Amino acid sequence: MINTLEIPKSLESLKNPPKRLYYTGNRKLLDNFKIAIVGTRRPNQHTQIITTTLAQKISKYATIISGGAIGVDFIAHLNSMPNTIMISPSSLDITYPKENSKLINDIKNKALMISEYESSYFPKKYSFLERNRIVIALSDIVIFPQGDLNSGTNYSAKVAIELNKPIWTIPHRYKESPLTESLIINGNAKVIYDIDNFIKDYIPDSKIQNIESLESKSDEILEFCKNAPSFEIALERFGDKILEYEFMGLLVRQNNKIKTKW
Repeated sequence: MINTLEIPKSLESLKNPPKRLYYTGNRKLLDNFKIAIVGTRRPNQHTQIITTTLAQKISKYATIISGGAIGVDFIAHLNSMPNTIMISPSSLDITYPKENSKLINDIKNKALMISEYESSYFPKKYSFLERNRIVIALSDIVIFPQGDLNSGTNYSAKVAIELNKPIWTIPHRYKESPLTESLIINGNAKVIYDIDNFIKDYIPDSKIQNIESLESKSDEILEFCKNAPSFEIALERFGDKILEYEFMGLLVRQNNKIKTKW
């Protein structure tokens, strides 16, 4: 079901904020601390591995936001479900890109998808840049795992700099990622050498403590869901607590099974 969304205050800082927003899914994800992970459509193997780990670990404490493209965006969304937000370059009644159709449908049903286009809108060249500005403006921190100069990711980096967003990247070999190399050289980005330390130092303590306090207990729900029972059985036994744990990213639903994410 497609609904209208009140324009978040963070978008008011844009030179050309969207006039309307539409969404489908869990709008409460907007209330979380949000980290954007965006980058090239052609990530190397190193970037693929690190982005996977980043999304898996960070989504335990913060919502991952990206643009749904193939490459880095796809990896970020896939490994942060259901704690993820996709900003679409098309209207929500159109699935784009088709290569990501399964993931996009999962995001619509289990996470959150947002668009500024009303209906029957297929992306134009400029739509991708318009989408990128929303991804960056909504985020509290931006991570560019890999990118090229003169690319959509480079445009996102310019928006992040204009909005004074904290920018981070990952280590690369010389000339492997021209954009992030340039961001580091110019003092616009810092490097994540240790993901756990990054989480500890830059995600609000309350988010981390809330999750850790739950995990430190002998949790009956988490223990029960380690065996991947059906969602209906778990919901019947524990009620809305199952939905709460799913929202917090402690549980994930797959093929009508509910299980722990880690």
